[in-house]
Amino acid sequence: MTATNSGAPARFPGVGAPARPGWRTRRRHHAEHRADQHAAALTAERLIWAWRQACEGAGASRTVDTPSGPTVSTPAVASVTLGPPTVLIVRLLPGQLPEDLRKAAPRLAPHLGAVALRVEPRGLGWARVELLDRDPLADPYRIRHHHAGPVLLGLTESGPLWVDPPDLPHMICQGQTRSGKSTWTYGLLAQLAHRRTVRIAGVDASGLTLRPFAVADRVVSGLADLDRVEHVLAALVDDMDTRLTAMPVDRDVLPVDDHHPLILVVLEEWPGILRALDTADTRQGKRVRALVARLLAESHKVGMRVLLLAQRAEATIVGAAERAQCAGRLSFRVDSPEAVKLLHAGAEDLAPDHAGADPGIALYTWPGLPVGRLRAPYLSYAEYARAVAP
Repeated sequence: MTATNSGAPARFPGVGAPARPGWRTRRRHHAEHRADQHAAALTAERLIWAWRQACEGAGASRTVDTPSGPTVSTPAVASVTLGPPTVLIVRLLPGQLPEDLRKAAPRLAPHLGAVALRVEPRGLGWARVELLDRDPLADPYRIRHHHAGPVLLGLTESGPLWVDPPDLPHMICQGQTRSGKSTWTYGLLAQLAHRRTVRIAGVDASGLTLRPFAVADRVVSGLADLDRVEHVLAALVDDMDTRLTAMPVDRDVLPVDDHHPLILVVLEEWPGILRALDTADTRQGKRVRALVARLLAESHKVGMRVLLLAQRAEATIVGAAERAQCAGRLSFRVDSPEAVKLLHAGAEDLAPDHAGADPGIALYTWPGLPVGRLRAPYLSYAEYARAVAP
């Protein structure tokens, strides 16, 4: 005699088996299932209608005049997956890109009952729109040190933003005190400090950010010696000229390697540096401005990058020419939406809320990417000092 899993004799197959539900129970379950399906269908219909209305209001639509009146077309919703997470698959209008929906996302999300939207391309002419019930950048996270490969600039709403060091552009970063600007800088320098093909240089008005690099020839930590500020920047311009001379005749970009490492020139609290120079000698201030202008205009092709840091990138201090050379732009919390618009064209919808952003949250403008939000990885000063120590 064999036994079933219940331990009952095989000749009594019904013993120990769960009882089959009666017809009343089955009927009730079927009715509940149909009710759930009906409720889901109604929810999907309401969501599709809300999507259409939101697209019209946010400008993600197209209006064509016809004899019978204006006809409004919006990206058509092909499918709805109720969450969590709730996901829409939409067919884009002719000529429309997923970036167009990303740009409109702050206007679309509230009308869809979401905190934010995550928009991803899905083949040609299609996009996946995920409705987020919480801010994807709400939680801080710590950086993991990488001494090879790409560097992590931060976590965007679409995922981590990685950049190979040679692909870094000139950068400008602004933010109030305690906004996260310095923490972001610590994270960037900690990832670059021990790379064989990277050197850190620059001038630090605060005397803190570049203090771990103070023994380097091309670093000034603090403003006790303003003549050394000019001397170091002049030496960096000389380095640039030497590299320009060494440019191979068949190239217009000098490769980054062991002989010509990437040099990141950090100018911490740049407005403060200029104020100190102008107070001591206006002529010296003009000379230093000219040196930095040359670095911004000519050094990228020979493996040098400039990082300008300021509490506010005012037009009277960071001129239009300097901003134009800085393709990488980050704005942590600032005092007004106008300060955001100084660096980020097309951020009109994001600027008002960003004036009160939490520490560590920045708006970013990056080559090839639309304006978006980013959370800087957290790294305390003590951790930073240990990470960059020789």
